[in-house]
Formats: sequence, C-alpha cells, structure tokens
Amino acid sequence: MVEQPGSAGPGPEPEPRRSRLGRILAEHPEARPRVRSAVFSLLATALATIAIVGLFLIWHLRRRARMIRERLAPPRRVSLPDLTAKDEEDHGTVASE
Repeated sequence: MVEQPGSAGPGPEPEPRRSRLGRILAEHPEARPRVRSAVFSLLATALATIAIVGLFLIWHLRRRARMIRERLAPPRRVSLPDLTAKDEEDHGTVASE
C-alpha cells in the first residue's frame, strides 16, 4: 500500500493552528484580564437578556389568559347524572350471573 502525501503518518501530529484571539493573547499577555472581563460582561448581558425575555413571556401569557377569561361567558349550571348508582347496578348484574 502506497502512503499518500498529507496523510497521518507515524510522526508527531502538527500543532493545531491558533485562532486570531490566541495569537493576539500570545503577543500581548497583558490583555488577558481585559479580554476575560469583556467575555464575562458579554455572558452576563446575554444571561440577563434571556431572563428578561422569559419574564416578559410569562407576563404576556398570563395577561393574555386573563383577557380571554374575562371575555368568556360565565359558566353554566350543569347537572350531572349520579354515576355511583349506575356503577352499583352494573356490578350487581354482573355478580348475579
């Protein structure tokens, strides 16, 4: 079997290429705390935004449900048949057979 150029051989693997941010931090290590605080601020802002949108969604759904309930007619009085008497009759006929 012929080994193709560029295929992984028994030698050491080359290091992965650094990202642009990795290169900047390697050249300027004093910028690391500023980058860390910027990333933290961005994550905190995203989390706060998601929480606020969630609260607005809950508020909206509750408000909408209240408005729909207010437009509905009051509940009607309904008399349901006594199912316990019918259930006892059914079991009584089954047991007598």
